[in-house]
Amino acid sequence: MQRFVVLLIASIAVSVGSTSQAAAADGGATIDTFPVTFTVTSAQCGHLPPTTTVNGSGTEKSVTTTRTDQNGVMTIENSTHAQGTATDDHGNTYVFNYSNSSRMSNTVAHQDRFSGAMTDAFSLSGNGPAQLHNGFVAGFTTDAAFFSVTWTVRMSHGDPISFAAGPVKSHCDPL
Repeated sequence: MQRFVVLLIASIAVSVGSTSQAAAADGGATIDTFPVTFTVTSAQCGHLPPTTTVNGSGTEKSVTTTRTDQNGVMTIENSTHAQGTATDDHGNTYVFNYSNSSRMSNTVAHQDRFSGAMTDAFSLSGNGPAQLHNGFVAGFTTDAAFFSVTWTVRMSHGDPISFAAGPVKSHCDPL
C-alpha cells in the first residue's frame, strides 16, 4: 500500500509535469516497471507468528492513465501488480502476489482533493507458517499529496492497513 501511495503521488506529478522512469504507451498510459522489496514483521502484522520477520523481493508493474476534462476535472486510474519471492527469519520460503487498482477524481471546486475507489489485495504463501491473505475494497478521499486519507471501507479481510484518517499505515500489506 505504501508503494501505491508513492506511485499515486508520482502519477499526480506526471499529470502536471514530467517523470523520469515512465514510458508513455498508446492512449496516454504511463507504465512503470521496477524491482520491489518489503519487510513485514509480527510487530506490525498480528497475523504472523510471534517474532517473525518476512523479507520479500520481486517485480512490480504499474499502469496509470490520467485524463483532464474540459472543466479541469482530473481523473487518475491506476492498476498495479507485483509478484516475487520471500523468506522468513527461519529460512522458510514463500511467494507473494500483490494487486491494487484505483480510480479517483478531483472537482472544479476542490482541485487539490481527490475521491475515488480502491481495491487492494496482498497474499503470501509457502512452506512456512507465515501465510497472509488480506485486502480491501474502499472509497477514499485524499489531498493531492496523499498525506491525509479518509476511508469508507466496503469490505476488508485480514489486516491490510489502518483505516484511521491520516497517513496510510501498513499492517499486513507491506506493499
